[in-house]
Formats: sequence, structure tokens, C-alpha cells
Amino acid sequence: MDKFDKLLVKAIDDTFRRSLGDRNTLIIYEYLDRTSCPIRETPKKLDQFSKALRNLLGTSEGKIPGAPTILEDAIVKALSSDLGLTPDKKSRVFEDKIRRLKEKHNNGRCKKARKQ
Repeated sequence: MDKFDKLLVKAIDDTFRRSLGDRNTLIIYEYLDRTSCPIRETPKKLDQFSKALRNLLGTSEGKIPGAPTILEDAIVKALSSDLGLTPDKKSRVFEDKIRRLKEKHNNGRCKKARKQ
């Protein structure tokens, strides 16, 4: 797992714990495990992660409308802050936002390496 992926997993964990508490975070992790998307594999399975969140927290009766989107936006914001980058506002899709952050991160790192 590269540095970006570790920061993404940390941003997800921090966001879940701050927003939902430790117990609910563990419930989400158990659900992700059952849907073949363990938290450590999330960076490689962004689409599956997003779908699992929507299935678990979606908009049907007894669920919080908009919760998956709110959590995803908070994850993107936390990751952007950790990386010192500005999140992409063009895309509304979680996976695209994360991929663009990774591209910015990798491009910045490459530019720094060339300057040395």
C-alpha cells in the first residue's frame, strides 16, 4: 500500500469515527468485510466501497437520506487537507474525486523529485 492509499484509509477511518463513533465504525467495517471490500482494500475498490456505503446507509426507510454523500464529501475534504491539496469540485462522483486527488498528489511528488 503506497502513501496515498494509507492516507485515504486513515481519512476514511477518521471521518467514520468522528461522524459515527467507534461502535458504528466497526459495524461498517464488518459490513465492508462481508461485501468483499475490507477497509484496507478500499483504495483499489473505490466503486465497491461507495456502493456498499449506499447500500448500508442509503435512502430507504430507516436510513439517513444523503448520509453516504455527506460521509464521502467529508472523506475527500479530510484527505485533501492531509495532502495539502484542493479537492476537485468538477466531479460529483466520489471515485473520481479520489482519483483526481491521487493524480495531483503523484504529479506534485514527481515535480518535487525532478527539482532535486
